[in-house]
Amino acid sequence: MSSSPVKVGIIGAGKISGIYLENSKKFDAFDVVAIADVRVDGAEARAKEFDIPEAMGVEDLLAHPDVELVINLTPHRVHGAVGLSIVEAGKHAYTEKPLAVYREEGKKELATAKEKGVRVGGAPDTFFGGTWQTARALIDEGVIGEPLGAFANLHMRSVPRPAGAPPPPSQSVNQPGYTSFYATESFEYGGGAIFDRGPYYLNALIHLLGPVRRVTGSAKKTWPTREQGGRTHEVHVPTHVVGVLDFANGAICNFTMSNDALPTKLPHIEIYGTEGSLRCVDPNEFTGDLYLTTTSKPEMTAVSPTFGYNGNSRGVGVADMSAAIRSGRPHRASGEMAYHVVDIITAIFDASESGQAVELESTCAQPAPLPKGLKDWEIDA
Repeated sequence: MSSSPVKVGIIGAGKISGIYLENSKKFDAFDVVAIADVRVDGAEARAKEFDIPEAMGVEDLLAHPDVELVINLTPHRVHGAVGLSIVEAGKHAYTEKPLAVYREEGKKELATAKEKGVRVGGAPDTFFGGTWQTARALIDEGVIGEPLGAFANLHMRSVPRPAGAPPPPSQSVNQPGYTSFYATESFEYGGGAIFDRGPYYLNALIHLLGPVRRVTGSAKKTWPTREQGGRTHEVHVPTHVVGVLDFANGAICNFTMSNDALPTKLPHIEIYGTEGSLRCVDPNEFTGDLYLTTTSKPEMTAVSPTFGYNGNSRGVGVADMSAAIRSGRPHRASGEMAYHVVDIITAIFDASESGQAVELESTCAQPAPLPKGLKDWEIDA
């Protein structure tokens, strides 16, 4: 078993690449050796900023003899095509969420990866966070009894801003020259709350409860056009999506992702068991306030994280995948889970159109919990 870092390339030098490149310097499991973009000057700028050895075009990176794993940070609508090109080149692929926007793309990538003997992984990796690992430990230890239900909710409609007002943090650029996804592709198919934030919620739920077996729900576009990022956008994706998810373990989840409803401070995720309940944090975050109530102690009690990764640790999924490649164990942010998320989202759309529940063809393994005692930026072999 080799202990050398996996040599990694990145396709996509946009805004999100910044945190991946920053955090890559903190992990021993992989080294970013090259970055590519259709705008080679953009790749060159990121390479200079983060001291990456090489910058190049996409085809050159795919042919690079030293690159073993490629992180796909392209726009959502091309995730599937770019992911497929990575595995066709004989390299492991790790894609930002979602894995793809159509089932067919995800299936083809997984099948091709199997043929080529390479792995597929996918974000989000926030479920590695200390609060999420603590919640998992409480469930696994039986603190809330047998899981019977869950609630997942996001209302992300923003009110119009006065002329000249700065955008909110989620829609701002982190430095001049990098434009936010929210200003350009929020309402394309593959955008919207359901594709942009839904994978955070679904990965967290699968981490805590395991895979989903059946879905029903409804989805609609409330308005044909929307204002976002100072522009008017045609809406090509359902913007108010409500589902009921039946998990393989018997738990039932109410699931709402909405660009249309104003926030009301409802909790993001709650898990209900026969002996207690957990109120979890925003799954876009690695940590936050976790609360527990049980039949023996009904008042809501704050629970501090008992695991590491309590800051913005994006890239830990790449580190875990890299360690798994070297050791041969399964990686936690698996391609099968990333595809299962796409299948769940699409099944809600199908259920809405047909008026019938949809039995899912896909499934995935519940990710293994992290061992206690890991320090930040460490990963188990």
